[in-house]
Amino acid sequence: MRYAIRTLLRAPGFTIIALLTLALCIGANTAIFSFVNGVLLKPLPYRDPHSIVRVLEKPPGGLRNGISTLNFLDWKNQNTVFEHLAAINYGGSVTLTGSGRPELIPGVRVSAPYFDIFGVQPVLGRAFAADEDQLGKSQVVVLSHRLWENRFGADPSIVGRTLNLNGKPYTVIGVMPAHTAFDRMWEQLWTPLAFGPGDMTRDYHWLISYARLKPGVTLEKAQAEMDAIGARIAQAYPESNKGWGVTIDRLEDQIVGDQLRRSLLVLLAAVGAILLIGCANLANLTLARGAGREREIAVRASLGAGAWRLIRQLLAENLLLAGAGGAIGLALGYGMIRGLIRLAPPFSLPAEADVSIDMHILLFTLGISLVTALFFGLAPAIHAAGVDPANALKEGGRSASPGSGRARLRNALIVSEVALAFVLLAGAGLLVGSFFHMLEADTGFTSTNVTTASLPVAVERFPQAGQFLQYIRMLDESLRAAPGVRDVAFSAVLPMEGWGDGMPFLIAGRPFVDRANRPACFFKRVTASYFRTLDIRLLRGRTFNDHDTGGGQPVTVINQEMARRYFKGEDPIGKRILVQQILYGKPGLGDEVPWEVIGVVGDEQTGSLVDRKSVGMYVTFDQSPTNDLNMVLRGSIEPQALTSAIYSAVHSVDKDQAIADLRTLDQIKSGTVSSDRMQTMLLAIFAGLALLLAAIGIYGVISYSVTQRTHELGIRAALGASRGSLLSMVIRRGMGLTLIGLAIGTAGALELTRLLSSLLFGVSPRDPATLIAVVAILSAVALLACYIPARRAAAIDPMVALRYE
Repeated sequence: MRYAIRTLLRAPGFTIIALLTLALCIGANTAIFSFVNGVLLKPLPYRDPHSIVRVLEKPPGGLRNGISTLNFLDWKNQNTVFEHLAAINYGGSVTLTGSGRPELIPGVRVSAPYFDIFGVQPVLGRAFAADEDQLGKSQVVVLSHRLWENRFGADPSIVGRTLNLNGKPYTVIGVMPAHTAFDRMWEQLWTPLAFGPGDMTRDYHWLISYARLKPGVTLEKAQAEMDAIGARIAQAYPESNKGWGVTIDRLEDQIVGDQLRRSLLVLLAAVGAILLIGCANLANLTLARGAGREREIAVRASLGAGAWRLIRQLLAENLLLAGAGGAIGLALGYGMIRGLIRLAPPFSLPAEADVSIDMHILLFTLGISLVTALFFGLAPAIHAAGVDPANALKEGGRSASPGSGRARLRNALIVSEVALAFVLLAGAGLLVGSFFHMLEADTGFTSTNVTTASLPVAVERFPQAGQFLQYIRMLDESLRAAPGVRDVAFSAVLPMEGWGDGMPFLIAGRPFVDRANRPACFFKRVTASYFRTLDIRLLRGRTFNDHDTGGGQPVTVINQEMARRYFKGEDPIGKRILVQQILYGKPGLGDEVPWEVIGVVGDEQTGSLVDRKSVGMYVTFDQSPTNDLNMVLRGSIEPQALTSAIYSAVHSVDKDQAIADLRTLDQIKSGTVSSDRMQTMLLAIFAGLALLLAAIGIYGVISYSVTQRTHELGIRAALGASRGSLLSMVIRRGMGLTLIGLAIGTAGALELTRLLSSLLFGVSPRDPATLIAVVAILSAVALLACYIPARRAAAIDPMVALRYE
């Protein structure tokens, strides 16, 4: 080992290049594997995570759906398989007042046993008592550690303190521990979910639930019992539950979505290819360096060193390199992890994911360092140990041409580098093309100079719908009077952040279908100016006006997709769609309302840019009020210049109104592709690194070949070979290897890029333009890598080349 250190120090150029290559390859693999490990491989950070399940309703013809209150209560009272069962409603965000500017705090409402299901208890205070999810006892709150630190300065006396939430006093009873899933969640506080008389319904599905299986209860047994309970409910209440059932999924199977899983595996495959390319480069470097050490190896062999002794000495050098490169790569990987976590869109990873350097990552880094040492060092070491001492010690031995076996190995390594680089470049090219197609996708509205904000309003502030509608009108008038404002609208849900409620419907005059088995459409509440403010195209009929009030005929505007699917070949204007009235301020449903279709508008993109078009209908706040309130404002000046005017206009109406998530519509649009942007950027960086390593590899092989063939090239020049013929001879060899690699890479890319199909938008996995562009880029880079040593070869002076030492 000491001799290996001295040998590497005597070749600083080789050592530095090898260390940098190893550090980059191992660092990238360490970083990406840390995410794979944290998201896909680590067990959930809960007590006995295999016993935690998610329980939802199963609609006819569907997979999963939210739960109605009465169905949940029946499940809770009738099951014998769950140790705990808790309902959750994500509409639990609250406005904190009483200390500075009103602030919206994300939160959820949960049943009392919620924290017991996950086996995590507060680090300060306590969790909810068994009866604190009952009316009259529910004004208590548990805080996240993050909120406790950031908003309350980690006050150790926070337990017992009273907070003003939605205008009501809540007592802090606990603070959750730091560095847990509860600290990485979107929600920052938890309040009890207390059911009131108005919540007792079977036809409004507004809850989800989690449960812990009793010891010894299998998933199959729990599913069988819940199927029986669901069947009894469906038989007893066919109007709301006919054909509905129950579905149970292990939480660990539902945490990671298919797209995130596939993206991580694609990135892991990409860095694995980078590692292989790096190993091929290092193997070529080691082979070239070994040719220069043939005399040394020959002397050792002549003095009695056996083949294994020689291989062991050369592997010791490779292990030193791999160990040092692995240590540097580990440090580089740690920096990459921290950087990627900061760059990752908020909440793009599951809260349960713990991405960090742990023992698994250390073992992984050690493992790939050792494998890398063997991969790039074993074949060159065997070749070196097989040198004939007699031939190597001849006076002309060092100018002899390299063995055919060694040349074939170097050529094979170059071909594999080019092939792997092609696959990576093709994948990156497809994702880049897909990303730009996303950005060019038609959203159905004009986002220029549009500012949005959430205006959370607790129903307790406006118990009557008329009071809330008057409040909207006052906000509308105040904002319109602000300087720089062109138009204002309000919506229950912001553009590109969903539709809102999904409601079963029936078109009047068509065959009757019971409510439990009707198709569903999205149901969005807006003010009359919504379509005008967003510049959404009117295709037929009219949009809302000031006469569409609560006392008039209920009217709706449907989107183009709904007209296409359900009114094919007929004019939807004047038709009536039967949908139950959503009650103001409570989760129940009222009587069926015949909504008359007055217009058809273009499809508004309501989610991710890659989401398929949804069926939806719009109604006015006046005719279906809700306290879910969001502002959409189009200005005549830059949105940033309107911020203070918006705050002033809103607070002139209500000083306690929180204004949350003040963003431009362009920022919302950008946020929907943030995960795709990061994935595309990473794969493009890895593809660029692969291209660079492949170019270095081609250059190294051709350059070494020119050095080895200096004598031959001198003879050719002395016999009259022109500069151009020498140039083309060297380039032909390098480009020949490149073309073989391109052919193999093309075949591989055509197969492997199909795995990307679910990640692509508007681009075929076998897009010919992308493949042609990759061929052109790799060919150009390879040509440049060949040209530089070829030019040196063509400039050889025959007298210098033929001079004999």
